Amino acid sequence: MTPRLTRMDEYPRHQIDGTFDSVASDSVNWNDGFYFTLGDERTGASVFVGLRLYPNTDVMDGFACATLDGRQYNGRWSRRLRPRNDDLQVGPLRLDIVDPMTVLRLVCDPNDYGMAFDLEWTALHEPFLEEPIVRYEGGRKAYTRNNYDQCCVVQGSLTIGGRTLDVTAQDWVGVRDHSWGHGRTGGGAHPASAPSAAPDPRRGFAMRQWTMVRMPDRVMFWQFHLQADGTFTPFESIVIPRDATKPRWSYSDAVVTHVRKDGLPRVASSVISLTRPDGRIDRFRLDPVGWPVYLQGGGYHDGFNDHLGRGVYRGEEHHEGEQWDVTHPINVGDPSGNFRQRPDAWAEQFATCLNLDNPDDRGFGHQECVLAP
Repeated sequence: MTPRLTRMDEYPRHQIDGTFDSVASDSVNWNDGFYFTLGDERTGASVFVGLRLYPNTDVMDGFACATLDGRQYNGRWSRRLRPRNDDLQVGPLRLDIVDPMTVLRLVCDPNDYGMAFDLEWTALHEPFLEEPIVRYEGGRKAYTRNNYDQCCVVQGSLTIGGRTLDVTAQDWVGVRDHSWGHGRTGGGAHPASAPSAAPDPRRGFAMRQWTMVRMPDRVMFWQFHLQADGTFTPFESIVIPRDATKPRWSYSDAVVTHVRKDGLPRVASSVISLTRPDGRIDRFRLDPVGWPVYLQGGGYHDGFNDHLGRGVYRGEEHHEGEQWDVTHPINVGDPSGNFRQRPDAWAEQFATCLNLDNPDDRGFGHQECVLAP
């Protein structure tokens, strides 16, 4: 097929001898896209949204998962990517890049799945670029990923299940990332590939956390896999002052304790002790707010109705969705019977963050916390 030009081809940023219509890799697992999370401390409402492009399966897909009053509303949409790969829109979901890395507009028009929104995201800081991830399995490169993250002020309107909420900067916190690479999505393993004989041991964990919280004068980020022996593989952190003239800095070490909710693989509360560069310890208690959000509703963990996962061609235009009861800590009420719970009950949530040595230092943000069963 003749290569297509995109609007990006106007910019002198080419890194291969083709157009921006194609990528250097021919893997069906190559993907690039956006992830948005938004939570409200007052009502416990939250919204998780994703939009991804899969150039080698010629697919764009997107999702929105919203929770309020113990119910999770899911919408999943996909379409053929080309020739509309300049348009960041799939179904009722649309992303407008108003000012790159500074102002974005995320819209979901009214649809059959119980949610709609029009939200402006304004960055609180320049993006934080995480350490790149490269994983091998038995000598075979199996996974690569680059992410950058931002905490945002979000304003606009959100409707969930017929209830309309005003999204304001005071109570709501938004977190977003942009990621790209050779991920575990986009069509599954090649049928000619041998099954993995040596999974990367760093993928296992007793606890996984990915946390970004907005504090009064700064944004804090950390992520880690805590192993059963108490070691962290990996651990990464950054503290970003809200005053852009002040330097960023990182914590060097962590100790974590937690309480399980009703003895189940769900955190009721956790305390993390983090070591500053000068050796002092900061202690923070994180308490989940609202209800768990299961990203299987967005297509993760093979979560489409056909159980083939994201990035799979399902026709020129495709949509599906449902509502779940998420009032129980880990048991999901799904009348359709499609939901399949993982042993670790993987879900996302927002949480308050309290400095145990300074009660005036209190924040709110996105906390992904997963426990081994």
